[in-house]
Amino acid sequence: SKEFIEKMKVQFPELLTEEISNSDIKYPLEGYLYPATYEFYTETPTLETIVSEMISQTNKVVNKYRNLMEEKEMTPHKLLTMASLIEEEATQQTDRKKIASVFYNRLEIDMPLQTDPTVAYALGEHLDRTFYVHTEVDDPYNTYENRGLTPGPIANAGEESIQAALEPEDTDFFYFLANKKGEVFYSKTFDEHKRLVAEHITN
Repeated sequence: SKEFIEKMKVQFPELLTEEISNSDIKYPLEGYLYPATYEFYTETPTLETIVSEMISQTNKVVNKYRNLMEEKEMTPHKLLTMASLIEEEATQQTDRKKIASVFYNRLEIDMPLQTDPTVAYALGEHLDRTFYVHTEVDDPYNTYENRGLTPGPIANAGEESIQAALEPEDTDFFYFLANKKGEVFYSKTFDEHKRLVAEHITN
């Protein structure tokens, strides 16, 4: 409810800023519920208790990086938004800092991020595969149609993705893809990327 969100904003003013009130944002607390195991000592804790605890944990993690965020001129919202994109693209074998570098390299030249998880989020459904028709959805979260970051996070990111968003690897990659085994391949040019797609992605 709006009342609960306002209450959380008062409780965590440095984390939950006015950026979460952007009219394009689908769910204001998306990305602010830290993914972890929590222990509650009552049999049926209230939803408010659970959500408050998850936001509190996000606040603790983000606060560890306040100095670096100031240095990078990143707000918590921008940080968690970028971290969520990294989180959703990462596989168990992935170096998140390399994925982050691809996103930042694209942002630097005003190239669309074109990340498939944002299309699924825009559509509000899980996609086993993203097809061209999906990428045409008219939605602020669709990074094929819109440049820059999404209006807000598309998932709740762990600390590894948050670190990657703040300290990306220094690369000149603009493309990456993952095969069915979760191995990730990076490339500098579209031609190189197309060759890797043909080599590693089967129809």
